[in-house]
Amino acid sequence: MEMLSIFYSWLFPTILILSVSCLFIYTLCPTNSPHPPSPQKLPIIGNLHQLQGKSRHKTLWKLSQKHGPVMLLHFGSKPFLVISSSSMAKEVLKTHDHLLCTRPIFQGTKRLTYNYLDIAFSPHDDHWREMRKVLVSEFLGPKRAKLFSHVTKMEISDMIQSLSLHPSNTAVNLDNKFLALTNAIIGKVAFGKSYREEPFKGASLKEMIDEAMVMLGDSFGDNFPIFGWILDEIGGRNRRIEVCFNNIDDYIQRILNEHIDNIAEETNDSEKDFVHALLELRSNKNTCDGSQLTKDDMKALILDVFLGGIDSTVVTMVWAMSEIVKNSRVMQKLQAEIRRCVGTKPELDGSDITKMTYLKMVLKETLRLHPPAPLLIPHECISHCQIGGYDVFPGTGVFINAWAIAREPDTWGLNPTEFYPERFETLEVDYVAKHFEMVPFGGGRRTCPGYNSALGTIEFTLANLLYWFDWEVPDGVKNENLNMEEDGSLVVRKKTPLCLVPIKKYWQDLK
Repeated sequence: MEMLSIFYSWLFPTILILSVSCLFIYTLCPTNSPHPPSPQKLPIIGNLHQLQGKSRHKTLWKLSQKHGPVMLLHFGSKPFLVISSSSMAKEVLKTHDHLLCTRPIFQGTKRLTYNYLDIAFSPHDDHWREMRKVLVSEFLGPKRAKLFSHVTKMEISDMIQSLSLHPSNTAVNLDNKFLALTNAIIGKVAFGKSYREEPFKGASLKEMIDEAMVMLGDSFGDNFPIFGWILDEIGGRNRRIEVCFNNIDDYIQRILNEHIDNIAEETNDSEKDFVHALLELRSNKNTCDGSQLTKDDMKALILDVFLGGIDSTVVTMVWAMSEIVKNSRVMQKLQAEIRRCVGTKPELDGSDITKMTYLKMVLKETLRLHPPAPLLIPHECISHCQIGGYDVFPGTGVFINAWAIAREPDTWGLNPTEFYPERFETLEVDYVAKHFEMVPFGGGRRTCPGYNSALGTIEFTLANLLYWFDWEVPDGVKNENLNMEEDGSLVVRKKTPLCLVPIKKYWQDLK
């Protein structure tokens, strides 16, 4: 936003002159095309002046209350459609999915994803389809399921043991615990080990992920192609992107080097990690279309694992535990279910989780109120279509406001902002497929491919934490007064770390 202030001060006189001229011309050129409603825009900057602040999803929701669930905005010269209702989301993600499934081009995203070789941000084309097949087959599919289950159980057991040794009546930073846990699980399945604690010449993994999430957004150069790059250069954004890319690339290259150096060692198929599989595919030219994976292809897929597999999972765990602890009634009810399902067994297993219906409601309610990305990664129109009866033309970006959709009174009642998991006892709403009342993982061709694995990890983690411990907010603060402020742009996390006191080791009462 600092760069935006610089931009305003430089160009205000020009904008003022052009505003009068263009508004005059616009009144002389009426159109009969059914364009979506739009707030009044200014020449050159479009509607950017109405989007100040980090909580863009909330700003867009407020604008949609006036202009409707299908709203047209201009970020500089780039038109974006903003979708704020489940019925319109269905049109985008199902009815016209084949026309709206590609992604807009952002310069920061292009650089960080090795020129759009990844899955999350790349345009919809043959290469994207091939890379998605590789990720699903070699990382998310049955080949890795047994390893995922074993590693998850082992790492959560280690975390519980660590918490049991924590000094009594002192708070634990669960942000750090969840990051270490998720990084260990993803690291061991994808890379053979966790790299989080090892010394590295650049930024830490968390710092790299946080900076990448900022740099993946739009810039002046994206919104003002003719001259915006000058402001990006002067403001230092281009240099930040380059530093961020170099840190990530060095980190990923080290992972690849270690695997390449040890590639001659024999490894059982059940013990092979994701990078082993990528190197084999590269040497055998064994992708579905017979092409050979390049080194940058592999790096882009590893980046997807880091950004998609770690950050959003940690954020959801933090929000879930925050809501559970803040709402004592929910915590007590959930603990009763978990402890009833597990009984006096020395440890939890997967069969226990399947019986925990209230746990699944709690997680759904968490993802409803706190979707990791409140504004889904934008889509872009490929060919002319109509959404809600309005014309949408090629090149138009499409933002789906998942945060706003999950607060529609028509679906969620008169108390849509209340954390009330029991609402799912009567509402047949799921994360994907035919349901668009909540879309935390997107939908259609661009549905997050790893959401099932993430949900399994989150459920198993929460069940263990609430089985073995009761939790309180430190320093005498009442649970209901827990700070729930948001922070972030692309991924929205809890602003302050979640520090809680584990006050009871439940296994003492099971003897």
